[in-house]
Amino acid sequence: MVKNSIIPLYQQLSDEIKTQISEGKLKAGDRLMTEAEFSQQYEVSRITVRKAIELLVDEGYVMRRQGIGTFIAEKKLRRVVDSDNLVRSFSETSRMSGQEPSSDLLSVEWITPDASVQNHLRIGENEKALKIVRLRKIDGVPVMVETNYYSQKMDFLLQSNLTGSTYEVFRQHGLIPSHAVRSIQICFATTEEARLLGVKENQPLLLQSEETTDQNHQVLHYSKVVVNSQRYVLTVIT
Repeated sequence: MVKNSIIPLYQQLSDEIKTQISEGKLKAGDRLMTEAEFSQQYEVSRITVRKAIELLVDEGYVMRRQGIGTFIAEKKLRRVVDSDNLVRSFSETSRMSGQEPSSDLLSVEWITPDASVQNHLRIGENEKALKIVRLRKIDGVPVMVETNYYSQKMDFLLQSNLTGSTYEVFRQHGLIPSHAVRSIQICFATTEEARLLGVKENQPLLLQSEETTDQNHQVLHYSKVVVNSQRYVLTVIT
């Protein structure tokens, strides 16, 4: 610990614990040292240790169990939303968090969409839409079931690797994801969603709906994403 640094000691300690988590020295379920043990090892006050732990709890890195101790929490996808990264993809967001993204392709089909999807895609009532469903994972752990809808002009996606980032495919075709309108609400796990995400049926989940447009304000896709909130942290900067 650098005691004459402009960075507060509790922040330094918090960062040190985060580093140990990212490097795998501390894993999900591991019990942290007690305040007294931290205080002795790092030569800081117990108040400093307490503030560091409180910060980690607030950020979702650790969790307290009353009367037992403080433990490393399960890894979560940490997504920060502001004007600069509103339209970063799942893959980009995961890698920025030091996590490895992957996907299982569940289905690909042309459908006759309902009025809501037609409206979001700006297509006519007789037009087909491409529906792609994927199970998204971080470090091999299921986090969300993602259903994306695309207009027929996006059929080039069928020639691409759909387990990777579709945003990368868009960019290869000169289409830059530039703006998104996102809404988030509570939903409850269906039998299939529970099976895919490894949760209980009817467990509360997050339902995130999003319409994304390119640099020319043309719709790229409309998505509905069911998220296991136990593995997801969304921070909004306004």
